[in-house]
Amino acid sequence: MVLSKIASESDISIHSTFASRYVRTSLPRFKMPENSIPKEAAYQIINDELMLDGNPRLNLASFVTTWMEPECDKLMMDSINK
Repeated sequence: MVLSKIASESDISIHSTFASRYVRTSLPRFKMPENSIPKEAAYQIINDELMLDGNPRLNLASFVTTWMEPECDKLMMDSINK
């Protein structure tokens, strides 16, 4: 039995649903685009992708937690520019 997955268009490109008006076309997911995009669009696309990581409401693994003590958050923010 051969198990293979054919990459769909949504696997190859990023279509930002909630992006601003600056995002007019889809971007390649795993390589640098040939043309530049506005900085606002780049920020929005990266921010949308990062929202999927570590969102406790989307975490279906009951043994994994994304919550930590407020002191840990403060330590990370205090040392982020070092």
